[in-house]
Amino acid sequence: VVDAFATPTPSAAVTGAGASTATPGTAEPASATGFTWPIEGGCLPEDDNLLPGAPRPYRDGVHEGVDFYDADNCTLIGIDTEVLAAKAGTVVRADVDYQDLTPQELAELDARVANGEANDPDVLDAFRGRQIWIDHGGGVVTRYVHLNGVAEGIEEGTAVQGGDLIGYVGESGSPESVTDPGTETHLHFEIRVDEGYLGEGLPPDEVRDLYEQAFGVE
Repeated sequence: VVDAFATPTPSAAVTGAGASTATPGTAEPASATGFTWPIEGGCLPEDDNLLPGAPRPYRDGVHEGVDFYDADNCTLIGIDTEVLAAKAGTVVRADVDYQDLTPQELAELDARVANGEANDPDVLDAFRGRQIWIDHGGGVVTRYVHLNGVAEGIEEGTAVQGGDLIGYVGESGSPESVTDPGTETHLHFEIRVDEGYLGEGLPPDEVRDLYEQAFGVE
């Protein structure tokens, strides 16, 4: 099962994110370049369904980031694989005191989804689990989602450099973290630009091109 829930805008306040309504090209590539892989030795997955813009029809939404899974990447990715800052910036969110979903909380979230609330900000945020957000200036924010832990010394206001250790891969927030632990271990990574996400409204080949530019892939 790939990442089920899209994510909201890059501001510190969480807002809703349903099906994409932005016009193609909203996120300008010129403001989102110079990144390094958030997992050492990583690369873009081959499966377009793991990239931004992939449809999530069962909840009338879209995927807004890149999923780094062990099964479709250039390096081994498992529980507690180190997650690295993709660029210099300032941490604006670090869920140090995150508490894992309980079966009761998951049941309540599932009920809200069934009631048409899949894109409610609180529901979206709960399904993203433990997160770190880094503000890189110029309206660009990166998000690191489903973490198992936050690295020592990382908190809101911490200045980081590209390549700094910030956290550890997990599956927090995913339904499987409750129902089938150990089966959804991956990093969900986003590049947010202003009020959208990199590649918003674009077809898969153009999304891939933008992310290759962002990471300097030749």
